[in-house]
Amino acid sequence: MKCGFLAEDLSVRFNIHRSSVSRKIITWANYLYFLLGSINIWPNRETILKHMPQDFKRLYPKTRIIIDCTEIFTEKPSSLALSSKTFSSYKNHSTWRVLVGIAANGAVTFISALYSGCMLDIEITKLCGLLELLKPGDQIMADKGFVLNKLLEGTGITIATPHFLCTDGQFTPSQIEDNQKIASLRIHVERHIKRVKKYKLLQNTVHLTLAGSVNQFWTIANILTLFRRPLIKQKI
Repeated sequence: MKCGFLAEDLSVRFNIHRSSVSRKIITWANYLYFLLGSINIWPNRETILKHMPQDFKRLYPKTRIIIDCTEIFTEKPSSLALSSKTFSSYKNHSTWRVLVGIAANGAVTFISALYSGCMLDIEITKLCGLLELLKPGDQIMADKGFVLNKLLEGTGITIATPHFLCTDGQFTPSQIEDNQKIASLRIHVERHIKRVKKYKLLQNTVHLTLAGSVNQFWTIANILTLFRRPLIKQKI
């Protein structure tokens, strides 16, 4: 994961057949996934509040999770149907799309499975199981692409996103202030994703031979961030 070595490279380094490399990668990915997956990363509301930085307590004290979607490049499938499903118009490339969420203190608290690159943020949010974990009174912080108001209607869950541009082409002073506040706090989830993608395996185009293990690799890379220095250095 760290070096992003290809199967051909590893087969030469360890003097084994390429098929053996693939089998061992899958075995170890599944083992680490099982080992690290047993860690409960979804904290209760009291724990979130206890470790919440002052900026969040002052501005958005109900924030339960900050979410964002990101994409991982993959090879183009030979099948036209699969190629169409994995094609991302945003990246102009075949990708896997995934949702990740962090607590206000920067610790990862939710990792979705990978979805095809053609899916929208709102579709992934609906399918990934996040909403089932949230409770009335919780608030999600996200980018403006997450138009979830109708999806959250009647649940008691709210969402804080930047304002869309007004019909007259200008933001009001209060909207500008809100956008700046949210942007300064929401950026931490982007910093988390950048930290996860330090692993070269996730930086490069992932080979289709790893399609059966990429979910495990993504989850492992996210959970390993919990063993690194805190993402946010603010005093509690």
